[in-house]
Amino acid sequence: MKFTIDRKYFYTQLSIVSRAISSFSPLPALSGICIEVDQDHIVLTGSDSNISIRTYIYKGEENQLQIESTGSIVLESRYLLEIIHKIESTMVELEVMDFELVRITSTNGKFNLNGMEAGQYPNIDFDQPTHSIQLSRDTLSQIVSQTAFACSENDQRPVLSGVNFAAKDGYLYCSGTDSYRLARKTIALQAESNFNITIPSKSLQEVVRSLSEEIDAVQLYIDSKKAQFVFGKTIFQTRLLDGTFPSVEKIIPTSSVASMVVDAHELASVIDRTNFIRNDKVHLVKLECSPEIVRIKTNSTEIGSSDEVLTDCIYKGDHLTLTCNGSYILDAIRALNGSKVDLEFSGDMRPIRILNPEDDSIVIVIVPVRSYD
Repeated sequence: MKFTIDRKYFYTQLSIVSRAISSFSPLPALSGICIEVDQDHIVLTGSDSNISIRTYIYKGEENQLQIESTGSIVLESRYLLEIIHKIESTMVELEVMDFELVRITSTNGKFNLNGMEAGQYPNIDFDQPTHSIQLSRDTLSQIVSQTAFACSENDQRPVLSGVNFAAKDGYLYCSGTDSYRLARKTIALQAESNFNITIPSKSLQEVVRSLSEEIDAVQLYIDSKKAQFVFGKTIFQTRLLDGTFPSVEKIIPTSSVASMVVDAHELASVIDRTNFIRNDKVHLVKLECSPEIVRIKTNSTEIGSSDEVLTDCIYKGDHLTLTCNGSYILDAIRALNGSKVDLEFSGDMRPIRILNPEDDSIVIVIVPVRSYD
């Protein structure tokens, strides 16, 4: 195996497949990148057995790829990336000197890197599922940024650590919840589709990080066990989460007793200023709402208290006093990404809908907490 390639291009492709590699690999070979060189292209594969990424490099002007001989090798991901990243050379050459030793040559010098035979790398099934939908890069990025933050971070209910993708009646409903809050994004589909799967939020975030500006659309292929995101010459494959995702329709309130439209920056600033005032490491804020005035208060016997009035705010409906997790409200404001925020209250200790008045495709629901002060 011997080839020469543009160093920056090669590093970019290595970085993509390395996203699938864990520092706690179940098999020694999975800590490495499998490099397979054919007559006219190179295949790079990385995996941790849950996420697998494969990308193809074909000869072209951008990569200046020249293949002298074919072959394959597995090289430790972190060492290979560090060498390719720090070499000060436009081009780089990789050559297998014997069965497990690779020489990396640049303009200024040479590195010898021990690897292992490609036969020790697990056989990963990259067969493409038959069912698919297409999403634009921006749409997929919005789905992830507006739902993944609400997913659970503990392992007690694994299905809650992912985003549920449910397609029906011409729409794709993407939902993330940790049982205390919910974020749902609704997308109109170009073609009728019907499925219900849950994809790990970590996998989705890595997919989005792998998308370059040149990518316009992503093809999503799914079956009962896995999901494949195909973009450019890259296949990003992830296992699905087992278990039944909660019926979120029952969580979203359908009526309200009061509503508040407030400047998003002001609300975020008021809450963020009190982030250090916590009870048992939880940032609780109390909303005292009436048509005349809306106050946001915090209190901690150990740290102190605050009391601020919202100025750019319109409140309509019943007088309400609610205590919420301030971090949840901040996360919601960031995800909605609008100049205004609409809070719809369904009653005392009832879920609150948080909306962007200019974008009805996203709804966020948070559950108030009981306060004893």
